[in-house]
This record gives sequence, structure tokens and C-alpha cells, in this order.
Amino acid sequence: MQFDRAEFTEPPPAPRCTACQRAITRTYFEVNSHLLCPECRDTVAASMVGGSKSKRFLTATVFGIGAGIAGAAVYYGVSLTGYNIGLIAVLVGWMVGTAVFKGSAGRGGAGYQVLAILLTYLSVAGSLAPDIYKELTTQSVEAATGEAPSDEEALSSSGNVIVAGFITVAAPVLVGINSPLSGLIYGFALYEAWRRNKRAELNIAGPFRLAEAAPASEEAAPERQEQSVG
Repeated sequence: MQFDRAEFTEPPPAPRCTACQRAITRTYFEVNSHLLCPECRDTVAASMVGGSKSKRFLTATVFGIGAGIAGAAVYYGVSLTGYNIGLIAVLVGWMVGTAVFKGSAGRGGAGYQVLAILLTYLSVAGSLAPDIYKELTTQSVEAATGEAPSDEEALSSSGNVIVAGFITVAAPVLVGINSPLSGLIYGFALYEAWRRNKRAELNIAGPFRLAEAAPASEEAAPERQEQSVG
């Protein structure tokens, strides 16, 4: 320590609001373990209530269907390379689950979880549809002519579309029975879609005052609020 020269320590920087990044000078809240200024706390709380439930569900459905179609296309595209990478099904579950959650305005809930699981299942089934249709058509042509058809002939027949549709809906279950590993992967995909749409909760604690901003006589126990939304 040096006594011939004064040394000054800089005060610690003021905490900042997680949302707006402005310095918190007096009062703040803790929302799901994040520091928020009063204005941002009110904005977050207001965004999680009100609005049209039917509109949110419709938006979540549209977003989920779009993600499901994209996921099925990716899954089938990879299968055309000769590789059957079942883990892509988990990616499909993540895509659909994320899209549904975004469409729900970040609220989630049981209804959105069921929607995400259903769309993920149909997406995985849809990725198997072209192979099922081709296999059914090939078997029909072989039974009628005794000869294996060309790829063009197999894909040009439309007589097995309905049958292929029914089989496609059950395909993930049938594949899972014949291949437990694939069934387990499909289960993880459905779980991912379900997990990403759990009901959002706001755990609000406060208001708090910064130590240097509040007289000792005004210190009080913080109020805690827990708010579930959906």
C-alpha cells in the first residue's frame, strides 16, 4: 500500500435490464431469474395475457404444418442418398416444436403439446410415404405381369394411393415394432416436440431497490408473484 499517493476504487457498474440493457438506477424486478426494469417487467407481463386463443392456435397450427413439411422433405431427401439417418426425426421434432411454440406467442400448454406431437408424427410418416407408395405399386405390377416394373412404371400407377395413405399413417408404429431403435428415435422426436411446448410460467419477484438507492427504514421483504399463462 502506498501512503504518498491517494488510490481510488471505481464503484461497481450499475446492473442492467436484461431486456432493454438500460442501467437500473433504483428499482428492479427478477423475472425467471433475469433482472428487468419496471417498464420491461410490465411489458413482459402484458405480453403473456390477453389476445385471441383461437388466433394463437391457428397461427401455431400453420407454423407447425410448415415446419412439418420442411422436416419431412429433409428426412426424405437424406434417405435418397442411401443413408437412413433416423436421428433426423429428432430434428423434425425440434423444428415442429419450435414452430408451434413460436405460433403460440411463447405461451405453450397442453393443447399446443398435443398439436406439436401430432404434427411431428405426421411429418415422420409423410417422409415414409413415397417409399411405401412405390413398394405397393411394385408389388401390384409384379402380381399382374410377373415382371418387376421399371421405376417409371412403379411411380406412374395411382391405384394404390388410398392403401398407401392408410399404411403411411401407421408406418412409424410399424417401423418401430420391426426396429426398436427406430421406434426409440421416433419417441425422442415426439418428446422433443412435447418438451418445447410446456406451459410458460412467469416467476416475478420484486420490486427490489438497489442498496444505495433505498433508506434502511424503507427496506421490506420483496413481493413474489407466480403467473402461469396459456
